[in-house]
Amino acid sequence: MSVEEKVIESVKTRFPEDIIEAKVKRKNRVSISVRSNRIYDIGLFLRDELGFNHITSVSGVDYIDMNELEVIYTIWSIDKKILASLRTKIPRDNPTLKSLINVWEGVLYHERETWEMFGIKFEGHPDLSSLLLPEEWDGPPPLRKDFLLPETPQEKLEEKIKRAGGW
Repeated sequence: MSVEEKVIESVKTRFPEDIIEAKVKRKNRVSISVRSNRIYDIGLFLRDELGFNHITSVSGVDYIDMNELEVIYTIWSIDKKILASLRTKIPRDNPTLKSLINVWEGVLYHERETWEMFGIKFEGHPDLSSLLLPEEWDGPPPLRKDFLLPETPQEKLEEKIKRAGGW
């Protein structure tokens, strides 16, 4: 049994009711989809029992047709040399998930960016404030699929083109 298969087997054995899907994607890469209410406990297990000790990213995916958002934590086991995608889906109309700040301190800015770009509230996060957008931003999260850029009046557009030296 490969190291990747052992990781999958360990997670499935410890959390049989909470794993939606867990599979080896390829050498040194696994994907684990979990129920959102258990992501914190599974994160702790991955860190403490399986050695996934480094967070590399947190990202989101908008499944507008299914009315869901997916949060993906990409974590690295330095010793095992395995990258794991810890995934969960939450409803678009109530995008709330427990923060993993107490599991991997490095999620501080990653969760903040995911909150700002997708509107996902990370409960327990110490600082969900603007990171990339202007502080006065009051529009919808810009990485959601239903985000529309504000229309620019024709005169304004023509003026910008003129100042830029024409077409």
